[in-house]
Amino acid sequence: MKWTIFFTFAALVSLSLLAWFMIPKQDNKDRTPLKWVTDANPQRDPQVDTFNKLNPDCNLSIDPDNTGVMKVVVQCSAGMGPDLIDGVNEQSIQIYVDAGILMDVTEEANRMGFGIDTLPETVRPLVMEKVLTKDGKYIDRQFCYPCNVYHTYILYNKNIFDKLKIPYPDEDLTWDEYIRLGKLITKYTDNPSVPDIFGAAGTSVPVIVWQKGGFYFNEWGTVCEVDSDIFVDAYEMYHKMIFEYDIEPSPLQKAGVSSQGGWGGGYMNWFAEGKLGMYWGARWMLIQLRRFISDQTEKRNEWIKNNPDKDPSECPIEVVRIGTVQVPRFKDGPRYTQFGARSTGINAKTHHPEKALKFLAYLAGPEYSALINEGADSKPGNKNYISMEHFRHPDYPDEEEMHLMSIKAIPHGRTYRRSPFITTAGMLREMNKISQKILSDKSMTRDDIANSLKSAAKAINTEIARNISRNKKSQQIYRALLKSGAKPIRFQEMIKNVNLNEENK
Repeated sequence: MKWTIFFTFAALVSLSLLAWFMIPKQDNKDRTPLKWVTDANPQRDPQVDTFNKLNPDCNLSIDPDNTGVMKVVVQCSAGMGPDLIDGVNEQSIQIYVDAGILMDVTEEANRMGFGIDTLPETVRPLVMEKVLTKDGKYIDRQFCYPCNVYHTYILYNKNIFDKLKIPYPDEDLTWDEYIRLGKLITKYTDNPSVPDIFGAAGTSVPVIVWQKGGFYFNEWGTVCEVDSDIFVDAYEMYHKMIFEYDIEPSPLQKAGVSSQGGWGGGYMNWFAEGKLGMYWGARWMLIQLRRFISDQTEKRNEWIKNNPDKDPSECPIEVVRIGTVQVPRFKDGPRYTQFGARSTGINAKTHHPEKALKFLAYLAGPEYSALINEGADSKPGNKNYISMEHFRHPDYPDEEEMHLMSIKAIPHGRTYRRSPFITTAGMLREMNKISQKILSDKSMTRDDIANSLKSAAKAINTEIARNISRNKKSQQIYRALLKSGAKPIRFQEMIKNVNLNEENK
């Protein structure tokens, strides 16, 4: 018995050794591992594979489970963070830079071909953040590079316009025309609370503010200005779109829609299903719209095949046909549109800075840009790969308008001014609370809106003063700004015990 056990054991060991020798040799031991914290989007696989093929000295892999900003900050501060940090945007870049998490890549970016000159001019602020130098200058530096960039424009459903015999909107759309078309499209039948078709959805209050000449902060970021008449006008206008003009879904109507048969989830579903006339969107929506169109086309062809005795015009299944125009502007006024980017930066504590820099250079290169363009995941950052020629896909010949408007919107892109004393994320949290209050209450008057915005401005300006009083670095920045002629903060009494004199740096 013991010999049987012995020979069996020897045989298993021999087979294990044979199997071990037969395993193909891995070259990963000679490749530098790089960890990229990003989402689990299926498009990440070809992006990672392409980078690894182009850089045989690197072994890039993704970590989809640690994408939260605070989680990244904690891990990086403890020296356990990833090499590459995805999801850097207009709301998170300040948090990362203030915490010392992101590497300043300004010089390396210029040397390796992913500097700000590769980006459209309006996109450049998204990868920059101001820092205070040792000699007291407050200057912009580059900390990341876009993975993709979106610009907002208007999508309209041609089927709805044709069915209602409404001419398509002019490309140079005005707000008056936008509201007029929205009223013509909005239709009620059986349900007096929820229309069969909404005229529009997704209107951007910041766009209205910018087009009226307003900003969330003054030019130095020392004062929040959301209590100005411009903001009152903008919120009142949007409030009327919901409750007076009845062209935009109210929060209550959104809730009602979810219980109504035949409605999909979310505005994009409504748009594709013929429940929404005009929708504020961007090129990345083609990812899902392609699926809608493919599914609708398949179902329509199946119906026609199964009903040979009927005219195709009788088919109840419509394939959505998409038109596009620029976002509306006020007559004789400027046009601005909202835009943003998902960017990647480098962990300042990475053990492999030179390898990580190769990845940012890859984001600006032709191979990565081609992957973004083919998948319609908005636009690549590098302006050299933004064109109709780069956007066109042979399998989707009907997307010309989406591609063209995505390019035309670029010069009009605008994002939030930043304050060095409160993060954009912190400001928007306060504004979102006020927005929800204004846009969910039909009885709100202009005075009510003004009072709500005054409360928001007071809360934000109080936080600015509080942060300056608590933080020596903020005091240095504030002192530098005052020296350059900046307007003082509103609640200076909150920092009266803080000495801001030059000699007491």
